[in-house]
Amino acid sequence: MNYVIRLATKDDIKNLAILKQRVWDETYRGIYEDEIIDNLDFDKSEKTFEKIIDNDDIALYVVESGDELVGYMDAGATVRGYKDYEQEIGLLYLRRDFQGLGIGKKLFSIGYNKIKENGYDRFFISCNKYNTNARKFYEHMGGKLIYEDEECDDRRYAQAKFHYDVN
Repeated sequence: MNYVIRLATKDDIKNLAILKQRVWDETYRGIYEDEIIDNLDFDKSEKTFEKIIDNDDIALYVVESGDELVGYMDAGATVRGYKDYEQEIGLLYLRRDFQGLGIGKKLFSIGYNKIKENGYDRFFISCNKYNTNARKFYEHMGGKLIYEDEECDDRRYAQAKFHYDVN
C-alpha cells in the first residue's frame, strides 16, 4: 500500500476534520455514546487542527494515500499537559483499513525522533483507557503505564498515560 507521511498544511484542515470523524467512528463507537460521535463539531475540529498547525512547538503529520488523508499524529510541546512533562506524542490516529501495515510504527518513530531533535529525553502519550487497541500498541512501542484514571461515567475522560525515554 502506497502512502506518504508529511507535515500538515492549512490546506489539509478540512480533510483532517473529515478524517477525525471517520477515525473516531471506527475507534470510539462503543466506548463513547453514539450521540457524541454522530455530532462531532467539524468547525471545532477545524479550529483545533489550525491551532496545532500554527503552533511552532508542535509538528502535525498527515498520512496520505493517493489523494486522501488516512491518518495523522502530532509531536512536540504538550497540548494536554501532564505533570512536568514538556513533550508528547498526541492524536495518533489511522483509519482502520490502514492499521496493521507498520504505518503507526512509522508515525511513532517520526514523533519520537522529532522529540529527540527538540532536545528532550522523555515524553508521554495519552489514550482513552478503554481503547484497548491503542493501549496494546503503545505498550508494544515500549511505553510504561504511569497513570490511569479511575472509573467515571463519561468514558471520554478516562485516560491512561504512557511514559517513554528518548535515547
